Amino acid sequence: MYCWISIVTLSFTFFSLPSFAQSGEGSASSSSGGGFGFIHRKAELKQASRWSLDEWLATTQRMKLSDLWLSMHSPSPYEFFVLGASNNFSSAKFAVGAYAQIFGLEFDRETMVAPSYNARFHLRLLGTNVQNTNFTIFAGIRERMEYAIYRQNYVGFSGTLYLSRYFGFQTQYRYYLGSTPSGSTVGSVMGPRFEYGAFIDFAALRLFGTFIYEHEFGSGSKPGYSATVNGWQLGAQLFF
Repeated sequence: MYCWISIVTLSFTFFSLPSFAQSGEGSASSSSGGGFGFIHRKAELKQASRWSLDEWLATTQRMKLSDLWLSMHSPSPYEFFVLGASNNFSSAKFAVGAYAQIFGLEFDRETMVAPSYNARFHLRLLGTNVQNTNFTIFAGIRERMEYAIYRQNYVGFSGTLYLSRYFGFQTQYRYYLGSTPSGSTVGSVMGPRFEYGAFIDFAALRLFGTFIYEHEFGSGSKPGYSATVNGWQLGAQLFF
């Protein structure tokens, strides 16, 4: 009998010590579990740090759903556009372009000094897409027809700056290197080209106005040749 009384006394003392220790901290602390409060809190800590298969599967599923949502709402790495414009030189310009991330290709047909076809490769150094603030450098080739077929390499850069979500400015500079004439007595020609203007975006449609200045001069057999043309170009560009 004495042994059982001792066991009961020791058990009561063990479970009552945390309650006595907490009683000095205020009634709110002592009422949060009584003598078994520390056991309950210890179990909660273990439960919070517990790893289980069902929680891991649920977390993995949430991550998959999050990745799916991001892929559906993130901009596509592929971009396409078509462009049509008219200028005060009584001629028109048509262009198509495609981008894959930071690399782009563009083709156009226009008339400045003479009818010409252009193809160029773009490298975008700044910006996430064409219809955003961006800066690109490019290199291309032009084939123009006047007295003969001229093929010229050229290099340059272009930039777009949005002042608001729907309005901005764009500019472009090219320098045409010496041409390779075929069956012409004019000789090789070269020279710069400047473009600058403003635009307004209506969702995927852009309306723009651009001022263009192009000057070319001769070298080789006709070094005195010179031609300059400038004027405004108005057009629309549709993005896909």
